[in-house]
Amino acid sequence: MPLNVLFSFFLAAALCGPAHADQFGGFQQFADSGALKPFARDIGAVLGSSSFHSGRPLGFSGFDVGFRGGMLISPDKRDKIMRDNGIKGFGMPWVQAEVGLPMRFDVFIRGASFEGLTVSGGGLRWGVFKGDDKPWAFQILLSGLGHAFVHQHFSGVHAGANIVASTGNQYVVFYAGPGFDWTRLVARSSTLEPAIAGQVAHTFEYRGTAGIKIKPFAAVTGNKLLPYLYVSGGYVIAHGEHGAESALGIRF
Repeated sequence: MPLNVLFSFFLAAALCGPAHADQFGGFQQFADSGALKPFARDIGAVLGSSSFHSGRPLGFSGFDVGFRGGMLISPDKRDKIMRDNGIKGFGMPWVQAEVGLPMRFDVFIRGASFEGLTVSGGGLRWGVFKGDDKPWAFQILLSGLGHAFVHQHFSGVHAGANIVASTGNQYVVFYAGPGFDWTRLVARSSTLEPAIAGQVAHTFEYRGTAGIKIKPFAAVTGNKLLPYLYVSGGYVIAHGEHGAESALGIRF
């Protein structure tokens, strides 16, 4: 696959939203008490995705910065807020920055403002094994993350946890792992059912991820940045719904 096609695909996945003008705009019109949990479930799945692409810790003073994107191919079957608004697939792009700490810990922050939804968050990771650059060395990483999100018509918080395993070489890394998402959603306003203002919905759901990270310029010499450039993409399944994640960044 030509590199320009590869980069175009992942950039589109990470930075471009669905074709619908406002994927969260149906909340005020279609939200009722029965729709809050499915909607919260979908929001949590997107926020929990694309938070890792390797089981190797960065190592002290290492860093990783780039774009991330997570999406569900279709909303939960009971998510009438999305479905009645004509949303067939939805997601979020964001920027993420990571720093390696002593004792195999990494810390990261992430944030975005997209189609009326503002998200800020971060998390902590710990590598079970010492970072090893030997080809096909097996790595395991434990991580926890959290977010706060605000929209004109709803708000909430999200917390997630992941276990990720990976193996690879200088050019490619394969990664996979299970995760869980807890989401607390607060309704602010609804014209369909005004009485739900202030109503709270909680969800706790599983998530699974499998993907590949490619470093297409790993062998390049004479350039300070290109050898550290990566692009990744993965398959996500969350509460029975299929999705995808992507990343484009620089990792030292």
